Amino acid sequence: MDEAPDLKRRSFLLGRFRDATPPAGPPVAAIGPSCFALRGIACMSCRDTCSTGAVRFELALGGARPRIATDACTGCGDCIQGCPAGAIRISAPEAVA
Repeated sequence: MDEAPDLKRRSFLLGRFRDATPPAGPPVAAIGPSCFALRGIACMSCRDTCSTGAVRFELALGGARPRIATDACTGCGDCIQGCPAGAIRISAPEAVA
């Protein structure tokens, strides 16, 4: 009688046991507090370098505020290259919200 090995038990015993939760999805860009636009300085460099149009600006009191459209962001990092303040990083989608 050949039975299939219990791979979950084997992984647990070898110290490679992981939670069965699925991955959150591809990484996306996140804008940090050092962003010039968030400080009231007119800057849209990240929007200009984003090839997918995922960086969008919304009008707010004090000027336009950037936001990342996570459904359009591919995590390519083009916006990181264009940011003069170094305010953009790539992170997991749940960390962006």
